[in-house]
Amino acid sequence: MQNKFFLNVIFLVFLGCSSDPATEMENAVNIFDNKNALPAIIVDKTQDAKLDIVSDINIISNAKSYNLKNSSIKLPLKKIWQVDTKQTIDDKNPYLPDLIYLLQNIFLLNNHGVLFKIETKSGKIIWKKSIFEKLEDTIIGTPALSGKLSNDGKVTIYAHNGLNEILALNGVNGEIIWKKKHRLPIRGGITSSKDSIFVSDFDGNFLSIDNNNGKTNWNAFIGSDYNSVYTTARPIVAKDKIIVPGTGGAFFVLSSDKGDVLWSENISSNKQLPKIFHSGDIVANPIYHKGIIYVVSQSGFTAAFDINTSEELWNIPVGGIETPTLSGKTIFVNGHMGLLTAIDIDSGKLRWKKKYPSYINENSYFSDKEIAIYKGPTLVNSKILISDLDGKIKIIDANNGNEISTLNVDKLGLPPIPANKNVFFLTANGKLLAYK
Repeated sequence: MQNKFFLNVIFLVFLGCSSDPATEMENAVNIFDNKNALPAIIVDKTQDAKLDIVSDINIISNAKSYNLKNSSIKLPLKKIWQVDTKQTIDDKNPYLPDLIYLLQNIFLLNNHGVLFKIETKSGKIIWKKSIFEKLEDTIIGTPALSGKLSNDGKVTIYAHNGLNEILALNGVNGEIIWKKKHRLPIRGGITSSKDSIFVSDFDGNFLSIDNNNGKTNWNAFIGSDYNSVYTTARPIVAKDKIIVPGTGGAFFVLSSDKGDVLWSENISSNKQLPKIFHSGDIVANPIYHKGIIYVVSQSGFTAAFDINTSEELWNIPVGGIETPTLSGKTIFVNGHMGLLTAIDIDSGKLRWKKKYPSYINENSYFSDKEIAIYKGPTLVNSKILISDLDGKIKIIDANNGNEISTLNVDKLGLPPIPANKNVFFLTANGKLLAYK
């Protein structure tokens, strides 16, 4: 259902738009058939992804809301508990909100506005509270969470309802600290940093909000493309700058104190992909690491930029809708049409690629053909985890792309989540599963 909604939304955006087929194919790069489209690094280095050791992963702003270390988890994985979070993916609720992990607990906001606090060791629900009302559907925007851990161990959770309501609550007992309404629906995720939270709205405003009282610090207008698509992407704070994924292939780097636009860039559309992907919106979260921004466009490109100079360091014709994973000298990108790639972060050259089926039911006489959507990649103990639409988790050697094993879970609503020496899977029917 999620895949159909995604395609329907983009189909409506482009309905009625015309283009010249000859123009569309001009300068197109066929990354699926042309072996030379992605230049590979030196052969003797392709079999070594040069991953970080486990203790170093926390230096990466990997933009996934849990922002976790690469846990030291042994294979095979074994299920230890399951919690029903009372939500599901359907046409009215196309995405499940990202969860966050703080102080041995998972905080999970379902698409009906109920917040769960779950102890990760046992799966015990410490409490659950309805914090938003009348969420009959989340078709305008997915509810989102962020969190703050103070030096004194105090936990504060920040949330928005996918519409125009933002609140802060006590992470210990769930009591509301403040609640505010914004004049326009919020677009994408929410990020907390120091004494501010950062969000975007559908009119192209980017807001800094005081996370102590909910008052707006400043508002930067960055614009919004008329054909923008559904997203859960959130801004990333990198030292004194904010990386904001935008619409139409654009992203912005703003100063965190005043919201001044320091520079912006646009990753143009890859016309070789099916037309549904041509809008160019950045719906995968950016990654920041050691002065470099890595951005994946859903229209078909991945690029690396120097955050200080705005220089484009490399650009390759691989794009997607899932947040990539970076470790050591390699970034792993879950591209469109079943293409999984391992890219050298210095040169942008290919270490290895793995091609999975591009379509579901392609040869079926009884079912509609669908573009295959894969969840992941997630890095766990130097292994890549990626899931297909049926919920089969493929466990892949990060050094060469070889499949080591598989795990049958269920259709996932989120990519696999490593935390506290466990891996968590949130299924499309709302089951949170813990594997050890």
